[in-house]
Amino acid sequence: MVKVFLALSAAMAMAAPVAASVSVTFVNSCSESVSLYDNSKSETIAAGSSTTRELADGYSGMFRDGSDDEATLAEFSVTGGYTWYDISVIPPGSGSCTSYEACKELTGKAGYNVAMSIAPDTSSTKSASSSCTTLKCESETCSDAYLYPSDDSKTHSCPDTLPFTVTFCPGGSSTSTTTTSSQSSTQQSSQSTTQQSSQSTTQQSSQSTSTPTATTATPEVASDYESGKVSLTTTTSPSSASTSTSTSTQTSTSTSTTATQTSTSTSTTTSTGSAASFSSATISSSFVYNGTDAGSATGTYGKVTAMSSCSTEDVTVSDPVGPLSEQVSMVFRGPMSIYNIAVFNATSGSDWTKVSSYSQNGTQENMVFMNNLNIDYTGADSSPQGYSTADGSGTATSSTTFGGSLADASDASKTGGGPCVATGCEVNIMTETNCADEDGCIGYYDDMGFHGWDGGMKMFVTKVQMPTGDSVNRPAIWMLNAQVVRANQYGCNCRGEGAEGGCGELDIAEVIETNTDKDKVSTHYYFYDGSVSAGGDNYAARPTDSAVTYVTIIDNSSTGTIKIIELGGDDFDFDADAVSAEQVTSWISASVENLLS
Repeated sequence: MVKVFLALSAAMAMAAPVAASVSVTFVNSCSESVSLYDNSKSETIAAGSSTTRELADGYSGMFRDGSDDEATLAEFSVTGGYTWYDISVIPPGSGSCTSYEACKELTGKAGYNVAMSIAPDTSSTKSASSSCTTLKCESETCSDAYLYPSDDSKTHSCPDTLPFTVTFCPGGSSTSTTTTSSQSSTQQSSQSTTQQSSQSTTQQSSQSTSTPTATTATPEVASDYESGKVSLTTTTSPSSASTSTSTSTQTSTSTSTTATQTSTSTSTTTSTGSAASFSSATISSSFVYNGTDAGSATGTYGKVTAMSSCSTEDVTVSDPVGPLSEQVSMVFRGPMSIYNIAVFNATSGSDWTKVSSYSQNGTQENMVFMNNLNIDYTGADSSPQGYSTADGSGTATSSTTFGGSLADASDASKTGGGPCVATGCEVNIMTETNCADEDGCIGYYDDMGFHGWDGGMKMFVTKVQMPTGDSVNRPAIWMLNAQVVRANQYGCNCRGEGAEGGCGELDIAEVIETNTDKDKVSTHYYFYDGSVSAGGDNYAARPTDSAVTYVTIIDNSSTGTIKIIELGGDDFDFDADAVSAEQVTSWISASVENLLS
């Protein structure tokens, strides 16, 4: 559930400008009146009527029908530029139980009293992530709601510029409770009827639309873990690269354990009927990061706020996939041929929908190719990011369709020569939405700052070949938190250096210097303070003579999974607009096979 941090909210209010309030409209579609309660006061909403509350930056709290604690909760927290929200039906006093049934048996109480939906209005933005979605709960074991205290995949977030609508009885149903226990149902119905009767006579004349007072959540139902929660404190560092510290106390597993784990996600899967499946595709190699190795821990990184002084603010993140739940970019280094790229987003249980794509035949949708050659030698406070030329060797004046090939280094003897000179040519991809056009971006950005791909459930599919080069010959594909490239990928950024991964780097298929034959690719995941096992060197063969398809799956819907699988070059249909949930679940669940197994 959304956790309440009053002290944190106050600290943020002093450290950053106050953001605009978030408008939440409460609609009563029930056949009876609803008593909107916010832990402070009540307001009666007649059947068919509505009321609106403005939630200020720093607000954390909940709303429900009636003051009884056995109730469906709409929980909100406005902080860090986002509105975090969820529906909770956790029975009060649940403690550490791990299922709704167990919590209900433990407490003798229910946590549901009325059907509810929470819907963000995303019509004004194109950059809302898959996490910014409508939630609906019409039974006490609904899939969209928190069912027990550690059910942490149920927290969602949207930019704090978007309004919300909370609807009681979204299907026009009654406010009476439906439970699996006839005794509980009778008691809850009686409580609801008595409560409605007394409130309608004593509170109907004292309606209020003022901003609710932020209150601390009931300790019995508060969670010690919150998916995607962000907190900020301000620091300044004169160094050229930001550093990070981790607050995680979890221990890491060994590389060999990581390489043989498989996902145990229990999410219910659904399919639209039009999403593609690839049952005939053969997984030739794979590597998986699960749990703590996938980033499921609390950690900190330094968000860059100014380039010239490399000033940073500490950002704390808790998510099953760590900082890769934030916006990301993918980077490619030659020698390499890139035939296709497709990016997909999903929510828990849904099919995976294509949101961006590139084809070597000249089509490019919601994707721009960038590089770090847009250098301002005047010393201005700016990023070296700029539009890439078609071959990655220079800076273009506008978005240019990528040509499909990246060359090897032209002169490896020039120390510090950078991409295309001392190393292979590099490009990175971003969405086509500029930070200045849509709600801004987290961290430093200038006029060449673009949004990356956001959300805790995303999938990148790339068809590539890594032909033998005649120079450095170390091609690579890796993923970075988008803040890294919006600042300075090889200077001041939130990633830092070495094992301390800060805001996150996932090496997907990299030929590393210790592989003297340059015939294999490696994977590593660096994040926070680098205390977690980083991955596996030389886990798969390098695709020198023919193309392969790498599928990189990031899934925070359960305990956290990041999986890289290698398919044949023609095993994936890049014309598909969606991939079925069943197919992705099958890929995640498939046994891990690689050169390290």
